[in-house]
Amino acid sequence: MIRPTRLNRIPKPVSQFLLKAAILFVAWKAVYLLFLLPGRVLDKPLTYVIGKGTAATLRLLNPSGDANYNAIPTMHPKGFGNEGLEPVMAVRSDQTVLLNIADVCNGLELLVLYAGLILCLPATRRRKIGYITGGIVAIEVLNVIRCAGLVLIYLHKPEWLDFSHHYLFTLVVYAFIFWLWYLFSRDPEFAKKLQLDATTG
Repeated sequence: MIRPTRLNRIPKPVSQFLLKAAILFVAWKAVYLLFLLPGRVLDKPLTYVIGKGTAATLRLLNPSGDANYNAIPTMHPKGFGNEGLEPVMAVRSDQTVLLNIADVCNGLELLVLYAGLILCLPATRRRKIGYITGGIVAIEVLNVIRCAGLVLIYLHKPEWLDFSHHYLFTLVVYAFIFWLWYLFSRDPEFAKKLQLDATTG
């Protein structure tokens, strides 16, 4: 008698999810590193939109117009001890730079993580497209609000900037993504599909 391996003991829905996730992860990293990253195919427009959106949000919050918020593409020294320059969107008040938004801050990896998990879960195509499209827009709007909030904290409570940047706003963004995943999984058909896959496994 052949004993079942540990892999065979994994429920079918779980093994299918892990397999899809692994394939998507490898495929995304290969395409991104080989084709998208060198030319900033996705990063450039995304960082640009975040920068312009941040400046527009700050202008909206400053109806008196005493500060001329704007955002321009420029080069900035790399952080964390790395040498060289990197492209950023510089959010400014007149000519004073308040915040540099680099590609690592544009939320692309979060968008891929969010969309990738939804693609791996059982649901109708319409539901997946709706949640991926709406979720990506909502996450990027939240990212714009996050960047505008960092500027306001820098201007009014600079001692809170490091905590807000690395912990507070990161927690808010991830909590929002988990909330979207939770809403996606509340579909009754989602639970039925999981039960069906489990019984046929």
